[in-house]
Amino acid sequence: MSSPARTGQAGFTILELLVAMGVMLVVLAGVTEIMTNAMSSSTAAKATLDMNSHLRAAVDLVQRDMLQVGQGLPVGRRVGIPNGTGAAPIQRPGPAAAGACPGVTTFPVDATLAAVTVGPGLGPELGGECSDVITILAADNQFGPVALASISANGDTAIIHESVDISDDPDVRSDNLRPGDLLMLEKGGSSVLMQVTAVTGNQVTFGTGAADPLGINQFDTTLDMLGTINQLKEQAPEDEDAPVLDGDGDQVRGPSQATRIRMVTYFIDTTTDPLVPRLVRQIGGMPPNAVGLGVEAFTVSYDISNQLTNPVDVRMDANDLSGLGDCSPDPCSENQIRKVNVLLSMRSSDQRRGSFADYGRQTQNTLRTQVSLRSMAFVDLYP
Repeated sequence: MSSPARTGQAGFTILELLVAMGVMLVVLAGVTEIMTNAMSSSTAAKATLDMNSHLRAAVDLVQRDMLQVGQGLPVGRRVGIPNGTGAAPIQRPGPAAAGACPGVTTFPVDATLAAVTVGPGLGPELGGECSDVITILAADNQFGPVALASISANGDTAIIHESVDISDDPDVRSDNLRPGDLLMLEKGGSSVLMQVTAVTGNQVTFGTGAADPLGINQFDTTLDMLGTINQLKEQAPEDEDAPVLDGDGDQVRGPSQATRIRMVTYFIDTTTDPLVPRLVRQIGGMPPNAVGLGVEAFTVSYDISNQLTNPVDVRMDANDLSGLGDCSPDPCSENQIRKVNVLLSMRSSDQRRGSFADYGRQTQNTLRTQVSLRSMAFVDLYP
């Protein structure tokens, strides 16, 4: 008996397989695009959050420094510096000249250094305009005022009174002195700013040259130059070199006193990476530290009290300081500054490309803050 005829078996033709594969590829491409967009959105969101966090942290640091401006400084909120015959200008921390932006060179030639030194348009270019620079002074409440046991005849060393241990290890009271620290020495109503270049026990050395990048340490044993440590030592001969203490060990009269000074300069750095402008914070003549990346704008203005118009948002540019600007017919003075207005803009980075240069993949944010200078509120209007 013959077997029954076989029926045809089901299957796919080559054309059907190609169509199915094409459909699958389209679906996979769509899913991949969705996943890529989701990942990009997540990356962008993280970059934005990071940028906002860094922006807020930078502004908070600026605010903290500004709140301390002028505290612990002498009447007038100015510190004496070398001036007159033979004195050299003191180098100011900040950026060098770049393109059309002039950069900083030295502090204004004067007998004293103000608690706020302005710098409109001195920094490198951002968005077609030169950015700003600001330098501020304040006493460090962790050191000072403390008594000096003595000052050497030529003024290049001084000994801190033994009641303060400036080189203990560990630093129990955070009052150790280190090379690079700035000291304000006061005696008989006068003050002078010096930079520590070495510390041995309780003796501090005020060296010159590379150890003193700001050029603050200037000496003149002939006393022809004004504002030197030599003159400070001689101006009040009635003050003993050794402090006179009461029964509790507290100083009741005596010698020069030393206070550590925090000189803080904020400016924009574009030399490290031109594509990533950085807001940097420099303490004295020490190397600057970045406090913000991807900066798009940094501007500083001032509200001042001149007992007439009390102008606000004063740039303190050449016109303002010469009497042709907002305080006309009088010149504006740094001693009249009561509030500082800061604008800081930053942009987020593209994490995939590791660059701030791709503007199409970035977000930008701006913070503005106004800080009242509490220690400047009752300062004489003019130096």
